[in-house]
Amino acid sequence: MPPTPTFPTFQVNSHRQDCDDSNSQRNPKLFNPRRSGLQPSDPQLNSGQSDSKPSNAQPSSPQRGQSGSDRDRHKRLHLSNFFTALSSLAENDRITGLFMMACALAGLILANLPETGPGLNALAAWIPLDLPGGLDLSLKDWIQDGLLTIFFLTMGLDLRQEAATGTLRDHKQVLLPMLAALGGVAVPILIYCLLNLGSPPGLRGWAVPTATDVAFSLAALQLLLPKAGPALQAFLMTLAIFDDLIGVLLIALGYSSLGQPGWLLVCLVGLVVWTLLVRATSRSFRLWRPLMPLFLLGALAGGLLAWYGLFKAGIHPVLAGVAMGLLTPVARSNEAGPPGTETAGIEPSHVQTSSPAEQLDRLLTPLSALVVLPVFAFFSLSIPLDQLGPGLLTDRVFWGTTLGLALGKPLGIMTMVILASHLGLRRPAGSTTGNMIGLCQLCGIGFTMSFLIANLAFAGSPHLQSALLGVLAGSVLSVLIVAVGTIPGRLRSARHA
Repeated sequence: MPPTPTFPTFQVNSHRQDCDDSNSQRNPKLFNPRRSGLQPSDPQLNSGQSDSKPSNAQPSSPQRGQSGSDRDRHKRLHLSNFFTALSSLAENDRITGLFMMACALAGLILANLPETGPGLNALAAWIPLDLPGGLDLSLKDWIQDGLLTIFFLTMGLDLRQEAATGTLRDHKQVLLPMLAALGGVAVPILIYCLLNLGSPPGLRGWAVPTATDVAFSLAALQLLLPKAGPALQAFLMTLAIFDDLIGVLLIALGYSSLGQPGWLLVCLVGLVVWTLLVRATSRSFRLWRPLMPLFLLGALAGGLLAWYGLFKAGIHPVLAGVAMGLLTPVARSNEAGPPGTETAGIEPSHVQTSSPAEQLDRLLTPLSALVVLPVFAFFSLSIPLDQLGPGLLTDRVFWGTTLGLALGKPLGIMTMVILASHLGLRRPAGSTTGNMIGLCQLCGIGFTMSFLIANLAFAGSPHLQSALLGVLAGSVLSVLIVAVGTIPGRLRSARHA
């Protein structure tokens, strides 16, 4: 789910006061360009002093001291500029969505070229770390079971923040998208099961066409339905949140087998360690500051322990990321910040710091959006097509997945929206029947969660290729249906204009 850049320690007043500018220059991590409207390269940032001394105070060696201070300041500003640009790029749904699709198509193409196909298959099956305890996983398994945990951690952080301060706080606003998400899950399952009734192995993929990829859907909504207002975008975001939550439950209940329940205690211990140490980092910052690296390393160790506990228990370990995100505190601390964070007219005890959930989300978002998901999409779709051929046209798994996404998702969502309207629930402000139908159709874009469920349902099965191609076909078909329905009208409007 889409995230927020930078890594601030407290919110800066939007009035660009000189004291705030000089403070942010002393420590760029305390400055949030996105919220204040300034960029780290803004000339105002260069107007402040590099330290808290009066302007007429000179160092003992002016030339040497000033040049060292300038070098340190420029290094910090360059690092802040780089992270800000990276975070802004990760927040752009169009760019990250297209990048992920390009990686998925690149994997599909390279897997079917005679020059690169064998090498790519060998790379996916390569065991980089021959570790004890059952951790002798292939590279593709490490990406699916390990690296993807970062994405699920950001998902848990988003859910936690939305429940505490976002749209999920208002029960009246969330009821309609929640019902729509339930309809968008039930109808695809029904369509898939009807098409695979005579094939018990194929029925294992019943949950594959239930997911909505929020990054792709939002990007397509902005491109194909530019008149969709903020209310429709918020509706899609909230629907996708519930969709992801349902997907997590489906993975936990439908594609996990509790082989060794005793390891759940190990997972619980890891989660307790994570929670306590992450909460400790947000309290009495001055007191804990010398121990902060130890706390962070301890929290990381607790998270790894929780991951390993689920792995050994037989539950998909990426769910540890969701649990860690939900257990990360979102309350902001009003304790005193580190030395040097005082601002003119503001007492140190009233400096408001960002919550651990916000800081962690901003730190992990670029890694998740620009590395984890593209790599996962690349290896997920690196499947050879030579074994499918014309038989794909009669493959039940392929058609169940394709029609479940392209037909079942919009049908289920729109049906629930209509029923809810008759029950007195209001549609999003500014929505029309046309753009509401288009939004429901764009929810048929699957990708991330659908790829994962397909890999879990058909691991080692020939049906895996059919399911993955069905996800790709259903997602592309959903976009094409909206494009065919909206582009001619936009062309006519352009001619009249």
